[in-house]
Amino acid sequence: MNHPSASPASPKALNVLVIGANGYLGTAICNAFLRTGSPTSHPPAFFRVYGLVRRESAARRLAINEVIPIVGSLSDKDVLLRAVLSHSHVWDVIVTCTEPSRNTEAEHWDDLLGLIQVLSKESASRGVRPLVLWSSGCKDYGMTGLHGDKNLTPHAEESPLQLHPIIRGRMDAALRVLEVAGAEGSDFDAAVVRATPVFGYSGSYYGAAFDYAAAFSSAHQEKGGRLEERTLDFTADEGTIMHGLHIDDCGEGYVALATTALWGGPGVGGLNDGRRAVAGEVFNISGRRYETLREVGTALALEYGFGNGARFGVTREELPAAASGQNCDLVFAWSQWVSSEKIRNLTGWGDKRPLFSENTQVYRLAYEAAAESGMDDVAKIRRRMAGKWGEEQ
Repeated sequence: MNHPSASPASPKALNVLVIGANGYLGTAICNAFLRTGSPTSHPPAFFRVYGLVRRESAARRLAINEVIPIVGSLSDKDVLLRAVLSHSHVWDVIVTCTEPSRNTEAEHWDDLLGLIQVLSKESASRGVRPLVLWSSGCKDYGMTGLHGDKNLTPHAEESPLQLHPIIRGRMDAALRVLEVAGAEGSDFDAAVVRATPVFGYSGSYYGAAFDYAAAFSSAHQEKGGRLEERTLDFTADEGTIMHGLHIDDCGEGYVALATTALWGGPGVGGLNDGRRAVAGEVFNISGRRYETLREVGTALALEYGFGNGARFGVTREELPAAASGQNCDLVFAWSQWVSSEKIRNLTGWGDKRPLFSENTQVYRLAYEAAAESGMDDVAKIRRRMAGKWGEEQ
């Protein structure tokens, strides 16, 4: 009788390179790949994850989380290429989730695509054509109407793109990578991933929601007011659609696309069908339903002790100075409903974590702990809310 721990075949390592691995999204993607494998494939497979970061100080954090760190800068191409190839010449999956500064954006996207082309050529020469998952975002579509609007429909992958100056470079780069990957002689396949805003842990833009409520609370208490008799006020309409999802669920969405391309999925047949279904496509990742500002605002009011709940549609002049200085329109006034039926039907992916308004206390505690520990993610979002978009690290 064979011992139950005996394996008929040694597991195969599939190499994943996450570019921007120490960021908010990159961390979640790395962790999601590390949690995933295919024990029933022949041979069994697991993901070995490499994280490309710009700073040596970020490497230790990756290593602690069992991600192999690679330190290098896109601006120093030769050195970076040697560093990556010193770890592997073969890449099964490459994921991009970088955010350049406004000052270096144009060359950043060129350098990023150039690196992927070189690595892919090297990998393809050894028999492995990489799948590139290129991160963009659902703000590429602009806004939808408000909850309750007549003929309200969600943004889908076929929706027209909006030329917003904040995300124009990222959006154009995503379109370009699909064009390059689909051209004759290309050495890689690519899919563009557009996720809605995400929350959890250090909070991302939802962290600004906590900062806003905290500033409003402090301003009122400094004037001797009783929060039990006060409302938490917002200038945006209560019907503003806030369609987000937990960052863990977002990371799992990336992995679902990769595993479908590698091994097939519920919406396709086998390996080749899965690859064809993912390559050259755009996929939205969004929560199972959207929340409204009324839901989110009411949850925040309850969490911060505002006894009379939340109030919406107030003028900016009615806000205390500390709150009006929090430039949160990108959080509270960006109304957008996004369909993610495409990825759900193809891969079987679905979000599992509670929505923001369902678990506000837990998300607040996590955010406050992240802020107190001095996490870079928190500082970056706070700079952006202050209008300092060009000051990336």
